[in-house]
Amino acid sequence: MVKYKYVTKECLFCPDTDPENHPILYQKNFKDEDLNAEIFSARRTTEHFHYDIVKCQKTGLVFSRYILDDAALNDLYKDSVVTFNDQTEFIKRDYWKPIAEYSKKWNKGKSLDIGCSNGFFLECLKDNGYRQVYGVEPGEEPKAIAREDIKDNIHTGFYGPGLYEKDFFDLITCFQTLDHLSDPLGMLETMYENSVPGGHVYMIMHNSKALQARVFGEKSPIIDVEHIYLFNKENLPLLCKKAGFKVISVFDITSGYPFNYWIRMAPLPFKKLWISLFKILGIYNKILPFNAGNMGIILEK
Repeated sequence: MVKYKYVTKECLFCPDTDPENHPILYQKNFKDEDLNAEIFSARRTTEHFHYDIVKCQKTGLVFSRYILDDAALNDLYKDSVVTFNDQTEFIKRDYWKPIAEYSKKWNKGKSLDIGCSNGFFLECLKDNGYRQVYGVEPGEEPKAIAREDIKDNIHTGFYGPGLYEKDFFDLITCFQTLDHLSDPLGMLETMYENSVPGGHVYMIMHNSKALQARVFGEKSPIIDVEHIYLFNKENLPLLCKKAGFKVISVFDITSGYPFNYWIRMAPLPFKKLWISLFKILGIYNKILPFNAGNMGIILEK
């Protein structure tokens, strides 16, 4: 029988540890034996497993209260797989667009993508003029299928202090990763140290105040065992400033995917009926761009 060790997490913004100030929004709904590497693979269809989800009454931060320790998380992420190869061109387009104009004024020297998966955004950076691209990815499979010209610069493991030199990167990107971490402030501080003076950080993650999160509640895809801290447009900049960064911009992300992707990810009833209807209407594979509840942030050192 699988048995994991758990640790307790607290609010990132206040010292209050009183459980009464962190009421449970949603109670833990899985057993240890339910967990496997597939569940910790990006962009899968969620099983809606989650820890006890609480909300700090003082700061509004939504977070998982009792989580797997780092050793267990490392093992689960190490064996995770890539499930979205058919979507990478859509993702590259949507993630590059918000920094396309900014990048014209940025130095395109060294760049790092944290949680780079199969290196799809490293491809985008290199194809848009970045001279040296690096990636960090805990899963072993993603590096194996990465493009040949970037594969050697992907580190298999976890990002942290000592992995790269101080004042090394002109740009650090991090997509759908910060909210997976047990110590997001620690990672931001390391990113600050690894950035050159005047360098930039660009991140994308879920917005806990987005419409879909409020409408779907516990059935929202963001209420998931992979997510430890869930940020919004007010508290994310505060955390980044604590790490030393200057906040340049915080904004919504528009994502354009085929109808079949949205239907697969959405917690809709009668899903087979919807699929049949969209196929009959001829729009099942049509691209539908809209704000699905993600936000972006650009920082400067």
